Amino acid sequence: MDVVDDWGRKAAVPSAGESISPFYSNPSESQILFSSPSLSPPILHRVPHLTHARFLTVSGGVPPSSSSAIESSFRIPHPNDEVARVLSYNRLQFLPIPGKASVLVFFPTGTNLDQLGFVVVSTGNESGGDIKVMGLDKGEVFVAKERFFSRVLKILVQPSSRDLRGLGYVMVCLLYSVHWYCVKYDESRGRPVLIYIGGQQFKSCSVASASWSSQLTGECLVLLENGDVFVYELNERHSSGFRGCKMKVSWDDHQGKSWLGCEFGCRFGTFIVARSDAAFVITKTSGNCCSVRALLESKSLNMAGTEEFVSFAKAGSDSFRFLLASRSSIYLCDQRSGVPLLKWQHDVEKPCFMDVYSLSDLGFQTDESATSCVVVGSFWNAESQMFCYGPSPSVDSDSSSLCVWELPHNILSPAGKCLCGDCKIREVVMKESLPVWIDWQKKRVLVLGFGVLNKYLPSLGSSDGFTLIQLKSSGKLEAVKFRASPSLGGEVSHRDSTCESDEVNLLYFPDDNIYKLPRRFKYLELDYLSAYTEGNLAKFLESRMSKKRPSGSKKKSDDSLSLTYHEELCEKLNLCGFGRDRCSSTVTAVFNSINSPTSVFDVALRETWSSLPMELLLFAFSNYTEVEGVLLDKKKPSLEFLSVPEFPQLPPFLLRKPSRRSSKWSKKIQPGVDLIGPVLPLPVLLTLHELRNGRLNSQQQEFFSPDADFSDRCNQISKAAREMANSGSSETTISLDDDMWLNSDSQKEKKRFIAYSPITKTDDSDKEHEEELTKFVAKVRRKDSDDDVVGGRSGLEVLDDMSPVEICFEERDASFDMKALFMCKALVSQWQDRSTPYQDFLSQYHLHK
Repeated sequence: MDVVDDWGRKAAVPSAGESISPFYSNPSESQILFSSPSLSPPILHRVPHLTHARFLTVSGGVPPSSSSAIESSFRIPHPNDEVARVLSYNRLQFLPIPGKASVLVFFPTGTNLDQLGFVVVSTGNESGGDIKVMGLDKGEVFVAKERFFSRVLKILVQPSSRDLRGLGYVMVCLLYSVHWYCVKYDESRGRPVLIYIGGQQFKSCSVASASWSSQLTGECLVLLENGDVFVYELNERHSSGFRGCKMKVSWDDHQGKSWLGCEFGCRFGTFIVARSDAAFVITKTSGNCCSVRALLESKSLNMAGTEEFVSFAKAGSDSFRFLLASRSSIYLCDQRSGVPLLKWQHDVEKPCFMDVYSLSDLGFQTDESATSCVVVGSFWNAESQMFCYGPSPSVDSDSSSLCVWELPHNILSPAGKCLCGDCKIREVVMKESLPVWIDWQKKRVLVLGFGVLNKYLPSLGSSDGFTLIQLKSSGKLEAVKFRASPSLGGEVSHRDSTCESDEVNLLYFPDDNIYKLPRRFKYLELDYLSAYTEGNLAKFLESRMSKKRPSGSKKKSDDSLSLTYHEELCEKLNLCGFGRDRCSSTVTAVFNSINSPTSVFDVALRETWSSLPMELLLFAFSNYTEVEGVLLDKKKPSLEFLSVPEFPQLPPFLLRKPSRRSSKWSKKIQPGVDLIGPVLPLPVLLTLHELRNGRLNSQQQEFFSPDADFSDRCNQISKAAREMANSGSSETTISLDDDMWLNSDSQKEKKRFIAYSPITKTDDSDKEHEEELTKFVAKVRRKDSDDDVVGGRSGLEVLDDMSPVEICFEERDASFDMKALFMCKALVSQWQDRSTPYQDFLSQYHLHK
């Protein structure tokens, strides 16, 4: 039955009763060829029992959806991201030894997969026989002496056709470099040896892919993640053993696209490069210059808008055809055609590899060289699919008619596993029922690499099937036999699994509790914060204050809060400007204390702190002598607060002295007598102030909000700033008096303050509100008679006349180079004279330099 696809090509779909072969029976047993921990060293860390999302769900009662959103907002990498990189390639690579009935099997090894290892697999003689594996003594593998100190990401081999003494080349791809080996057979030692040729570092970008040429021995191609393409030639005649050049390729916008792979083209000087959105043909024109042509684009294939290509592979040895796989389909393409030759769907979740074999490699004798078998799969998900494609046997006269059929085999599944429908459903339910923080892969052995031995050992070739070699995460190299079958075999019945259940997955580091740290958690009581966020702070404080003190407790005679300490603390607070009488204008006092540009928000904070009574300030500020009596879980915790600056000022404090200790007080470092705080937040103090004055009854407590109260203060300060400060517009000037906010008798005087707003980008709806909160108020500097006398100044006083507003520097014991200060002053003065925006600012506010 012929079907015409979207591109006008014919595809033959098998009809009912039409026989298309080959088919194979599922293997029932496997043969362990070699076992060593070096085959699968541990490289993955186990996911913690309590991930960030899991901890929030269990301990905090946060719903799973919210905890996952919180975890993703912090961009915490998931351990599976590392797994995707480690298990994204086939670890086994095969290099045949001519005339020896043997094949070299290469794989990464070492403590961090940073070395090249190999073993020799043979059949004993050219007529076949049992499969044997040769390594070092005591069950160890052969390991190259070079250690790269970076994880091996890919291994590629190339058989040699020009040098009888050399077996071929091996290319090892790391994250930022590639290295080459020459493989030769040492007759005196009776085994192959590796000779290191050299390596190439890439400092600008990481390596995306590489490939060997099928036409010239020793020629390879390297593709970087930024799209750069390099061509290298290996030859002993060169001084370094190799030489290479960078191809001059110009790409369109490829930001956000991932590079999948590269291959040599069908003609000399052509290359195929695959990206997540397209496949390109690069043609070498002159020198290192190249032309680029888009061969196939994902948007032309009616793919979903979010679907992209995820894998790329060469199909066959003619270098004309190649395969592209998306998350749902596979495309067979040809360099000579602008449309795919064939398309079919697959069911592999997140495929990461594709391998192509001929039917003769799979033990099926055929004269049709165009028939091949494609294996697509994912090592992490332990699933794969096999598809065969070739000319349709029902249409002999039309060579463009293709046929594709699926082989129902998962070569990443262990031999002897039951494949009946009930067991498959049970396995799917088990995977979906596990929580997201538990990976089912930890509980079973995975296949890390595979290869068909018949392709490299002709002595195994027969018409009864093929032999598959698998590298297991248990550190075992196993051989599995797939026997040919005339049909699918009908219904699959249940059978007891022969898989070994005692195998240990060596992929993860052992969880031996090396540090043996106690798994205990310290929970913080955030009742006050919870009540504040819910708007019930007043009601919560009233309930706490209503609780009576235990009758058996008495105040100690040596209480640290003595009369002497009370007097000293009040004196320090008065020096900073706290505790003013509410009947006086605290707004006027705060405005008069401005000695540097201050925002309206900070002015409101200072006014609020200055209006609190001294009784409440004694709760907000203290010293370490009083803090020592605080107990947490019946123990003295290492509480630490910053000291209040010595320079008289109100909160918020911009600069503070750092702590003099690391963790706990000791006999050498004792706590000082500095004033520390605030130890209570301002919303709590405002609520206590209202409760202390009896302004809140039981009904008003539910509606009182310290934030709303503070917002009203900000509005009052903003209104006062508009009246008391020069905003730069043409308005009547009003001066500030010590006893009155506004003095109408001196309206002709200049204002002592200016109000300005920095340039910010805000929404139109919040623009007016944001400008009020971000408005800055500064006091205009009055020109003194000493401004013209420079000789009597020292230190930073030299810069006083450089600013039109007052800027107060905290006194520091520091020595300054006066010559450097005068030079700096001269440069700043020149900039002020040349700066047009600065001159406009002076004229707008009627200021003088």
